[in-house]
Amino acid sequence: MLILNLIFIYLGLGGLFGIAFAFAGAKAIDPAAKNGSIGFKLLIIPGAAFFWPYLLKRWIAKSPPPEERSAHRS
Repeated sequence: MLILNLIFIYLGLGGLFGIAFAFAGAKAIDPAAKNGSIGFKLLIIPGAAFFWPYLLKRWIAKSPPPEERSAHRS
């Protein structure tokens, strides 16, 4: 029962954070998200709710997204 309660608390906090992050935080840490549509914001809410501790840390630090490394890009 304790584990289930902890999961519900984690997801509840994540849901609240996800909404706030989608409409304010995403554009603070990723310049590409500044022009995001409502559809984009609704799509990122579930991911932000699940990864909220990591995203909260990045939002507070205002850290930019990690550089993308790929063998296909020069």
